[in-house]
Amino acid sequence: MNYSLSQSSNQLLFTLVAELKSGNLKRCESLGLTPEEMGMLTSLSTDDLLYLSESRVSVLNLRVHHENLGLMLAQARREQKRLERIDRALILGASIEMMQKFFGLDTSEVSGRRRLGGIQTRKGRSSAADAALEPALWAQWRESGMDNPDSVESLDVMMLMAETHGVNLTTVWTLVRGWCAQDRRETSV
Repeated sequence: MNYSLSQSSNQLLFTLVAELKSGNLKRCESLGLTPEEMGMLTSLSTDDLLYLSESRVSVLNLRVHHENLGLMLAQARREQKRLERIDRALILGASIEMMQKFFGLDTSEVSGRRRLGGIQTRKGRSSAADAALEPALWAQWRESGMDNPDSVESLDVMMLMAETHGVNLTTVWTLVRGWCAQDRRETSV
């Protein structure tokens, strides 16, 4: 083990001593410390801890838990995609209602993200789509094969529609929900 890694792992002893002094024995036990070792650690002086932390000899073994690392990296990628999707939706004009529905964000979170992104919004309801654009929007929605306007996959399609046609995302969502509701009424009759 190289010197800096040995030093870093030995500095974990400071954390273990703090855990012991706080009465968190379970953490130390889970790392494999015996009651005798825990007793010795709690009796160390500051000079003893300093010596151990700077020693080239490692008293701890570090091991990568590959399965957990893989899971954490996958989760980090999913979260990054989610944040990118949130920012894209806000830039395209997603309403607070949409952000609540698709991402569970509340008003203050949406406002904060808009402020951080420098996104200006108009007050009131979003404008209606140009009647000339509605057939093109409908054709693109129908071509996607989606039938649930509230799924994340549908959100991706609606964002593409908003980008392609230069229409506010909330306006697209309103149209799509109307079309889907109409389809449900027609199929139930």
